[in-house]
Amino acid sequence: MKNLFYIPPKSVLRGLLATLYVWIPGAVQAAESQTTQDAAPAAVHGEMILARGDHEWMSQQIEEPCILPNPKNPERLIMLYGAVPASNRSTAAIGKAWADKRDPFKWHQDEANPIFKPNGKGWDSNSFRLDTVLYIPEEDAYYMYYSGAKGNVQDRIGLAICPAGPDGYSSITDENITRFGAAPVLAPESAAPYHEEMSSQAAVMREWNAETKQWDWYMYYSYRGKDGVLPGIRLATSSDGKIWTRQFNTADPRGMGQIFQSTPNAYYEWHQIFKVENTYVLCIEVGIEHGVRWRPVLAVSTHPTQGWRQLDPDTMLQTQWQGLYTDSTLYHVATPALYQIEGKWCLYIQACGRPANDNYIDGAWEMWAIECNHKIPTFPGCADLYIPGITSPDK
Repeated sequence: MKNLFYIPPKSVLRGLLATLYVWIPGAVQAAESQTTQDAAPAAVHGEMILARGDHEWMSQQIEEPCILPNPKNPERLIMLYGAVPASNRSTAAIGKAWADKRDPFKWHQDEANPIFKPNGKGWDSNSFRLDTVLYIPEEDAYYMYYSGAKGNVQDRIGLAICPAGPDGYSSITDENITRFGAAPVLAPESAAPYHEEMSSQAAVMREWNAETKQWDWYMYYSYRGKDGVLPGIRLATSSDGKIWTRQFNTADPRGMGQIFQSTPNAYYEWHQIFKVENTYVLCIEVGIEHGVRWRPVLAVSTHPTQGWRQLDPDTMLQTQWQGLYTDSTLYHVATPALYQIEGKWCLYIQACGRPANDNYIDGAWEMWAIECNHKIPTFPGCADLYIPGITSPDK
């Protein structure tokens, strides 16, 4: 059907408004302002959700956002996270917070934080970092995997278990969290072919095996040793989440036993594992060129133990987050985790501005949440993923 009214183009309208300027003060300015707004590029939406200044125990660094639905309250989310105080940067502890699913950018920190911390004895006596939190329905408990140490560098992986309790949140306390055994569940293996000095940062998932009628557990971990400092990611498997067996990938052409060929001279540390459709996804913090620029990196596979491939390390680089990125806020990005909440994807990270001495260790790290509206392909046969970015209206 044809238009019955002639609508002049914007250029003609601007001319008419200019003619009327003396009669309608401000009309031109208003029209030009609207035109500018219409042409202005959209920005990636992101917000700082936990700030260092909130509490002393997290005054240097906030990290490792482990988020899951509250199993006892479907309207709420639970986050467990790690933090480091400015007064003693060689140690760390773990806190908790909750959010409404309808507003995953607003988190309520617990007044009792931190709720899990080093106890001054044993293999994890000095410091630890949070790795993964899983809810195990058949035990009505949370499995908390963490990396601990007697010294300053977390070099072993442990497991702590906490009952979920009546409301899924209040019972997550230091008194209720119990370490599993007196030893780590995965310690570094110095023997060949592993040659490990440290093992840490366990991304853990489990999947029901219909054939065997049991759960298959997978742990993707970082390490240090003969191959270098945090040179890539290896795999361990389990049938109960407590006793783990390493799986050395003999197909690695470099002989490192890693699940995919990592970028040379990069650090591979904290990471998250999840599944989208038929695709297993690792969201990893990677420090390219020995930590010159930390950023989130993705790797995917259609099988949990093989066929892993890393996407280009610049795919999710924070400098591409249009309208949000600045050197003073998001120069380094680490501990990235992607979560789908109420049908939308969100990236949770720790981030810091560029330190004056260019040493990321001295960065002041806050926790952020970033909307993910940009859909990208990965590899043939693998699912598309959503990452931070601008998506045109017609997409």
